[in-house]
Amino acid sequence: MDSEKMRLLTRPFGDIKSRPGRNGQSISYVEAHSVVQRLNDALAGDWSFRVLEREILDGEVIVLGELRAGEVVKQAFGGSEATKTRDGKIVSLADDLKSAATDALKKAATLMGVALQLYGAEEPPVTPSAPRLVPPVHDGDEPDVPPNNRLTRKQAEFIARLARERGMAKGEVDALARERHGTAANFLSVKQASEFIKQLQQEAA
Repeated sequence: MDSEKMRLLTRPFGDIKSRPGRNGQSISYVEAHSVVQRLNDALAGDWSFRVLEREILDGEVIVLGELRAGEVVKQAFGGSEATKTRDGKIVSLADDLKSAATDALKKAATLMGVALQLYGAEEPPVTPSAPRLVPPVHDGDEPDVPPNNRLTRKQAEFIARLARERGMAKGEVDALARERHGTAANFLSVKQASEFIKQLQQEAA
């Protein structure tokens, strides 16, 4: 990608929004339409996004999205809480999937430099070339504390990246996680996920 496109992609946003997060934390974010407009402006519409995988859990929808711009390809997970009625019935799975896909698009776009100002200059989002075991929380991210002690979204993303680097399919990753920790990768606890990440890193070394 040429320097002019990168300059346009990484320009700071002026329309930063904020909303309440968990544990009283305030979360800064850029709206999805602004991210799409930035991609269109910088890449002249020459980009595409698709959902590669999806998983529907009891209270959450998770998707793996892929953003392409020429030869540049970025993948990221996105999620959305399932919207339910008072008696526990899902209101609209289609809407939940759309929200999760939008979340994945925004996160993949940050790997191309979009809205990096939300992350701070010193610690950009994690990429395969600069892995971190458990990345820290930055403004614009969900707090890194999952319900029921399940692995964090960042841990799930990191496991998926390590698996891609090793050429492992999702089924192989789940089989390996079940063999070592008794459950599929997306259902590991925070501690199990940290151990699983270490194992994958050591085997790839």
